[in-house]
Amino acid sequence: MACQNIQNNDMKKLALFAICAMAVFVGCKNKGQTAPADTNDTLAAVIDSIIEENDTTPLPMYIIGGDSKYMHMLYWANLEEPNADKYKEDCGTLDGFESLHKRWELQEMFRRNAAQYTNFIVGDKIKKVRFVDEVLKDPDGYTPSIGEIHPLEGIPALCGRFEFVNPKDKNAEDPQWGPVLVTDSYLKSRKQLALKSCAVGYDSIPPLPADIVKKMEKEYGMKAARTTKLTVIGDRYIHGTIEFQGEYKNAPKDPYDEDRKFALALELVIDSAKVYKVEKLGYYDPAYGATWNADADGYIPNDIVAAFEGPKGLELCYVHGAPESFCVGMIYLRDGRLIEYEYECFHSLVDEELPVWNSDIAEMRKLYAADDMGDKDVELVKWAHCFIDYDNEWIWMRDKDDQNGAFFIRTDGKFQLIAIENRNYRPSRGEKDGTYYLILGGPAGGPAWVQEIIAFKGGKQVAKFNCLQVEGEIDECSLNGRNLSKTEGQAWLDRVPEGKEITAFFKDVVAKKE
Repeated sequence: MACQNIQNNDMKKLALFAICAMAVFVGCKNKGQTAPADTNDTLAAVIDSIIEENDTTPLPMYIIGGDSKYMHMLYWANLEEPNADKYKEDCGTLDGFESLHKRWELQEMFRRNAAQYTNFIVGDKIKKVRFVDEVLKDPDGYTPSIGEIHPLEGIPALCGRFEFVNPKDKNAEDPQWGPVLVTDSYLKSRKQLALKSCAVGYDSIPPLPADIVKKMEKEYGMKAARTTKLTVIGDRYIHGTIEFQGEYKNAPKDPYDEDRKFALALELVIDSAKVYKVEKLGYYDPAYGATWNADADGYIPNDIVAAFEGPKGLELCYVHGAPESFCVGMIYLRDGRLIEYEYECFHSLVDEELPVWNSDIAEMRKLYAADDMGDKDVELVKWAHCFIDYDNEWIWMRDKDDQNGAFFIRTDGKFQLIAIENRNYRPSRGEKDGTYYLILGGPAGGPAWVQEIIAFKGGKQVAKFNCLQVEGEIDECSLNGRNLSKTEGQAWLDRVPEGKEITAFFKDVVAKKE
């Protein structure tokens, strides 16, 4: 399983690294032809040299999200150094190990120098920050998620945490994803370049100059579908993109699917008459067109969030946001080549639910045991999020035999016991005219049938109906604790839709790691 996790995560990195390696282009003087495959080693050597030279002048890093108090520099690799022997034992091969180890080395470069990252860059502004600590464990003592961006604050991620030296520097208008962190040594050894957006108003981006577009069309034998002139860098360079129409017929073959077709976009840095570029391969389907990212139409350009003139040339900090991913890295102009070095492509999670921690389990068990209907001899050993209405967070706990259980709502970290089930009191749910019902019912001996129905609307509990039926007729009933006549009770019951099975995927309670 460990190998499977490594491979699933690392195959993505390998594919991205392979595309990056194929995307090294020579400068304008060599007509910008795609570098042949045997230059991959050269690219790797260039990236190695960049990492080594920045071990004393650490590379820029990125803030991605945070909580109400701290900003997070998310980690993308396990903390332990990858071991080649263990990797080969788990995977049966060393393929992918070098890539895995390099990712770990880059993360360790940050961790060794975390306290030196004291500068927070948004646009041309620099604010002072301090490293606070690392989040290395979740509330249950296990390693938090790695390489994932969570939409909810209550889900921990493996990360380093930062705060502003001056609390007044915290600005809600600053982007939550993508501010750059750099050390003093990095700033002192480089000249920061101003960034000027080319956008005219909101979401109005001009095209690239026609002569540049025609030149690229001629070079690739393809027509441009869309071009963007995005940013002027240091009053000298222009960053932009070209997305081509149709299939890129000169793309390298996919080793796993020789029939796969590719689309092509270019990330460009223009320096007067010189054009430097990186190929960005997407998938092409004659029926559906080109795609580079899930749930996205067309190519999404990189966003240059900081720029520097370094000792060896231009250095650009970039982020790339898509509906389900967020990538960070650097773009270097070295010896007439544009090199994109991706640190990590994080998975952006959506519609995620808050975890249930052991402390939460203990609280819900306590509420169950204290209730009159709770069975002191029953142990609730599994849990699931379930859907009763759209507005509340529902948690359903059960015993090992699915005969006893309880339904809870969590609000702002507090739990409320809503209903208890047992072997004769089975749950279902219903929905009608904007009202949602949790329905429990079962035999009460002989021809008797008992029901409890709890209604919710707008996230609030609006009714609790209890009734005893004998041979299908209401014998007695109440609404919110007030007795109703049989006629009133039947009229209320007639409005309740037929109950349907509640879908839930249960997880066993896992003991806290000591």
